[in-house]
Amino acid sequence: MKKVLLTAGAMLLWTGIASGAGAGDMVRIPADDYRAILKKLDALQNRVNTLEGRPVSARPASRPAAPAGSDDTRINKLQNDVNNIYDTLDQVETKTLKDRINFGGEYRLRYDSFKYKDLRVTDYTTGTQTVRGTEHKDNLFTNRFRLNMDANISKSLKFHGRMAVYHAWGDHDTNTVTNMYNDGNAVHALGDDTLKLDRFYVDWIPQGFPIPLAITVGRHPSTEGPPVEFKENRKRQSTYPAIFFDGETDGIVATLGLENMTGLKNGGLRLAYGKIYHSDVNTTDNSIIDHKDTKDSNIFAAFMESQIPGVNKSLMVFSYAHVFDMPANMTEMEVTPPSGYDGVTLGDADFYGLHFQAADIASSGLDLYVSGSLIETDPEDNSLVSNVSFLTNGDDTSNTGWSVLVGGRYEIPSQALNNPKLGFEYNHGSRYHFSMTAGSNELYNKLATRGDAYELYYIQPVSRNLFFRAGYTYIEYDYTGSGQAGFKPLKFSDSNLDPTMDNIYMLMDVRF
Repeated sequence: MKKVLLTAGAMLLWTGIASGAGAGDMVRIPADDYRAILKKLDALQNRVNTLEGRPVSARPASRPAAPAGSDDTRINKLQNDVNNIYDTLDQVETKTLKDRINFGGEYRLRYDSFKYKDLRVTDYTTGTQTVRGTEHKDNLFTNRFRLNMDANISKSLKFHGRMAVYHAWGDHDTNTVTNMYNDGNAVHALGDDTLKLDRFYVDWIPQGFPIPLAITVGRHPSTEGPPVEFKENRKRQSTYPAIFFDGETDGIVATLGLENMTGLKNGGLRLAYGKIYHSDVNTTDNSIIDHKDTKDSNIFAAFMESQIPGVNKSLMVFSYAHVFDMPANMTEMEVTPPSGYDGVTLGDADFYGLHFQAADIASSGLDLYVSGSLIETDPEDNSLVSNVSFLTNGDDTSNTGWSVLVGGRYEIPSQALNNPKLGFEYNHGSRYHFSMTAGSNELYNKLATRGDAYELYYIQPVSRNLFFRAGYTYIEYDYTGSGQAGFKPLKFSDSNLDPTMDNIYMLMDVRF
């Protein structure tokens, strides 16, 4: 619209000049037309000032006459004025749009080479187990792309979001060669493509509250928590320590700032409510009435965190969560559900966690961290309806499990190599260890291991936007069912098995 108005003004001016040019005399456009053009230019200039946050200037009561000079000079001057204002408006409006919501991207290419030995694979629909020999997976390439978003809606409202695509090279959803829809045409052919939303939440910070308060609602930043940022070569990405919780969850969190009350730097208390499982309301008859007996699974949690007293660039977190009615089957199957699963819950559980980390200790380039978790189960007695319960085979025997994670990273002081980093991690899980870490970056959910896991890695920065990481992971499994909650873990040595996993990986990470 603004271009039309300005062009019309320019045409009016040009018409007035051209009509008298043939006479060879000094030509002026009609006063009314001239004032109309000036008025439009004033309005557009004020619009620019408003968008850029500058004071809006009042229009002078009178203007000087149109400048004298040649016709071409006057036309060119007016055209330049019009173009300058038009270009400025475009730039300001584009900047204003970007100020409302900011975008950033991440791309990761990763290569893994696995070797498994003596793993026992459990079919959780039947409870049967199969022992495999040595297997290799030498050629696994994966792509991951993320689109990050954030917006300062107002002084008290902020939005954050992240969309993601995570995909193995050549991974097809069907074994049918003649299928018209597959990985080769998934984006360009009509099909069932799903846009995955990793996180999307709003932070509301009420003004005038006696204690600093923030309410977070939506799909939480609950993946890749401390100390994962060291291996990921980035800032902290999650509220919760990774050994305690690493997964996508929906809920509400209230955060109270307690630094002034406790004297602890960055001290805060988080109270959280979330859903682990909700019985499917998208039934085939479009009814919101639940036709199943499976209970909803809820979680209530509290987190106390602050900087470690006297230690700069540090963090300590104390965590507690109670899970109600952990479901035995996360997917409600409308047709022929697995026997003994539908309508069965595993029971309740209490989770406890602690985490300490410190970065660049005494300006040495050394980062250190330690985490611990503990679980106490309160299983359902499902001995009459199924053979599954919380870390038991259907009975109500309570068990306690624990795990620990320790690690460090050292920044090598070499400007020629852009200060590369060398890191090491070790984690151990007991027989009844269970962690809610299904959202782990690693395909093998390393922190869920019932046994011992070791990882050595090297980070090579190229620029602020690009780095490479190469690593080696070795896992010794002592008990069955790492990462699973529905059965009693069995000791591998009782079956003369010594299961292990080796993995060599390399990745390229680009952020922009």
